Amino acid sequence: MNFYEIKDPYLALIAAEDEKQCLKIYTENVSDVEEEEIFCTEMRTIDKYEALKMVTESNIEDGGKLGVEEAFKQLENLKEDGELLIIDGGLL
Repeated sequence: MNFYEIKDPYLALIAAEDEKQCLKIYTENVSDVEEEEIFCTEMRTIDKYEALKMVTESNIEDGGKLGVEEAFKQLENLKEDGELLIIDGGLL
């Protein structure tokens, strides 16, 4: 599983097998993408440790942070078909 950080048009962290699956998850859960080629060149592949850090520091509904234990569990139990891990707070 790979981890992709997208910053534009909306922030997202996605776990996916490849860029094509990442694009599918993004368009289904976050936003439409006008220029797929530009989108794919601007997304950044990050390692599992950086993904863990991002998920650990992500906000949860009560205003706190998720925390390392819950973030680790989330990354260890990813769906085989990919998963949206973080979404821009402005979209919630």
